[in-house]
Amino acid sequence: MFRQITPFAVSGALSLALTTPALSQPPQTSSQERSSALEEVIVSAQRRAENVQDVPISITVLSQEQITNSNVVNSADIAAYTPSLQANTRFGPENATFTIRGFTQDLRTTASVATYFAEVVAPRGQSTQTSGDGAGPGSLFDLENLQVLKGPQGTLFGRNTTGGAILLVPNRPSDNFEGYVELTKGNLNSERLQAIVNAPITNAFAMRLGIDKSERDGTLNNIMNVGADSLGNVDYTALRLSTLWNITDTLENYTIFTHVDSESNGYTSQLYACDDPTSRLADPAAYDPQALIDGLPDLIALNINPLNPIPGVNTGSPFAFFTFQGCQDQLENQRQSGQFGFYDIASTVADPITRFEEKRFINTLTWDLTENITVKNILAYAHLHTENSSNIFGNYFPDQTDLEGKRELTVGITIANPDIPVTSQETWVWELQMQGLSDSGRFDWQAGLYYENSQPDGFSGNNAASFLYCEVATIAGDPTQANCFDPLNGLLGGVLNYRVKTEYLNKAVYAQGSYDIFEPLSVTLGLRYTWDETEGVGTKELYRFSGTASQPPQITSQAPSLESTAPTGMLEFTYRPLEDVMTYARYTRGYRQGTVNMAADPGLDTHEPETIDTYELGLKASFDWPIPGRFNIAVFDNTLTDMQLQGGYISTTSGPTTAIFNAGEGESRGVEIEAFFRPFEFLTASLSYSKLDTELVESADFCDRVAAVGILEGFSCTPIADAGNELPFAAESSYVLNLIWTLPVPLEWGLMTLGTTYAYTGEQRVAADSQTPDPYIEEFALFNANIDWSGIFGSNFDLVVFGSNLRNEEYETYKSGTLRTLGFDSRSVGQPKFFGARLRYNF
Repeated sequence: MFRQITPFAVSGALSLALTTPALSQPPQTSSQERSSALEEVIVSAQRRAENVQDVPISITVLSQEQITNSNVVNSADIAAYTPSLQANTRFGPENATFTIRGFTQDLRTTASVATYFAEVVAPRGQSTQTSGDGAGPGSLFDLENLQVLKGPQGTLFGRNTTGGAILLVPNRPSDNFEGYVELTKGNLNSERLQAIVNAPITNAFAMRLGIDKSERDGTLNNIMNVGADSLGNVDYTALRLSTLWNITDTLENYTIFTHVDSESNGYTSQLYACDDPTSRLADPAAYDPQALIDGLPDLIALNINPLNPIPGVNTGSPFAFFTFQGCQDQLENQRQSGQFGFYDIASTVADPITRFEEKRFINTLTWDLTENITVKNILAYAHLHTENSSNIFGNYFPDQTDLEGKRELTVGITIANPDIPVTSQETWVWELQMQGLSDSGRFDWQAGLYYENSQPDGFSGNNAASFLYCEVATIAGDPTQANCFDPLNGLLGGVLNYRVKTEYLNKAVYAQGSYDIFEPLSVTLGLRYTWDETEGVGTKELYRFSGTASQPPQITSQAPSLESTAPTGMLEFTYRPLEDVMTYARYTRGYRQGTVNMAADPGLDTHEPETIDTYELGLKASFDWPIPGRFNIAVFDNTLTDMQLQGGYISTTSGPTTAIFNAGEGESRGVEIEAFFRPFEFLTASLSYSKLDTELVESADFCDRVAAVGILEGFSCTPIADAGNELPFAAESSYVLNLIWTLPVPLEWGLMTLGTTYAYTGEQRVAADSQTPDPYIEEFALFNANIDWSGIFGSNFDLVVFGSNLRNEEYETYKSGTLRTLGFDSRSVGQPKFFGARLRYNF
């Protein structure tokens, strides 16, 4: 039977794929049968199977073919091909977090965009780094589809979020014996093996087993000859077993076991800019930086701002006086040695690592209680384990007084504690759901209970050193034995031993119903009430140094907790003036829980919930004339109250750190378009577009709260955005254009298609104007292409030749925005050109 080309843009969404994978016979239809009919795309955006054109939500859908052909393997990759969706990759793509419409998840907040796999939310990580909450390595294979729901989902989804939700829908076991084995080879010594076997064991029981194993060299060249030669590599293995048991005609049990183990060299940012504070002085030659350093204790004691110690002269950060020379030397040395390439970084971490191990069990029991009422029970368990050792800023400023050349200035280096991981957390989720139809099908309703509990196995944390010169390898062990030298004699710097536990408890009850008032008009009302609790406990031990001698630790103990509750929901009207045209208007109230931040000082270690009010108007239309196609548009206006944003500061108890503050009011308005057209039988075109206008309208005085903790803390306050700035990680415009040609080859050859994709992401703010003269990530565009030959000469073999970022675009994904505080800026960079071929055998 002929396998019709099914680009997912028929949903009005982005299309990157070329064909549906061959799982049966090669194509044998006539050209007449290659019709331009548009196939339905089924989504679960409202917790039930529906045609995407019937769902009054702005959605982008990616098929498995789109994901695979574009080499999408983690959260950051998804964002590159989905307008309105951006990713924060500060700790690498394995730990990336999502932003939709400008509503971001900063470090040490809960997710603003929740990720669900088989209807269950991703397990939480600890608050020491961003971990969990996303689509990590090994989760993006053998999927039915991936759905990006834009805007708050205030009723039906388990964990309340303000930005949206991402649904990963795995393929379920079927009643056919089928599967495939696939091998991919590419540049960067990449190799990926996938295999799927679907087997019906009895008439009522089937199982599906899959493996995805991928390896690839790093894309970042480490110039230091210490530790790994390259970073940014890929090395993971993912296993998935699912079973489907039709116990009776009305009772079904669906079970999934997954295990993902990823261990790479991780990522390190690239140092790229230095702040020369002497350039802002009236007489730079007369200024003595050592005198400033020696005078810091007196300035602080006299309540004089050490960031601007000279009245009327903006000197920036005093730390720049002893970092800018090292910064300039590093960049100049790289230039002189020819190691100043876009992918050159500096890391002296002897054993860099980003470890991600996740185990999950999901059991869904579905009971058709009556012809019109279905009960669903979801029970899930997950365990997440992560480790990390990295140089966050990518700086190497050697200690000029160290004759052995082992010590360097440590500002953002974190080393895995030999006794505890960054995260070791287990999460239980239980949900009871009922769905039904009443009043001859005019009333469609669902209701449910939700429970989620996430607990640590033990303490989590890292070892870190800041504002002193240390031999990096000695930080991991006993702090009293670390080879460190403090030029400030214990004023700021120290080696930090950080141990924390964080527990989350989330409960909710919800109901939603849709009623057909008359044939073209319906109304939907949804309500949810949520109870959230977070408790943390932890200890910080800061070991200061007087010269090279370790001092007794300064110990800070914390046990913050926070409870928050909120009603959320939505009111929606849909109207169908024509059979294939739907318009809708909806109001949604969203909410993101308040929680604790164990990295901040007491007094700054909790933040309150944020809420969002969204108004959205939309139209979804399918048509056959003048050419077959679909066109979807959504116009929205969002107001975010008590927005959770990140601010940095320098703590006298733990060094450089971050706190979360409720920043007042943020606004985001814009338009999203998804369009698909088939002008000819052999050509399809799709466009996905987003236009955003965002602003941080009001900003609470975060720096006053920080100043209450200490003088130095207040003077070093660094918000991520100022009032009047755009919201972070909110590209003003972005779009993805895709074309697919069916090549005119004889039917007995098989099916050959050529696909091209152009993905553009506009400029994004990542720092406040007050903190750096370079607060934006520049715009970038990625060009992909692939040729797919399915059913080669009537066989069960498929071949795909693919390439992503074929123009080798050099683009940024993150900037630190620390120039005015630390005296330098660092950035993370995107993926270079990648190409290869994939051979699949279907059975």
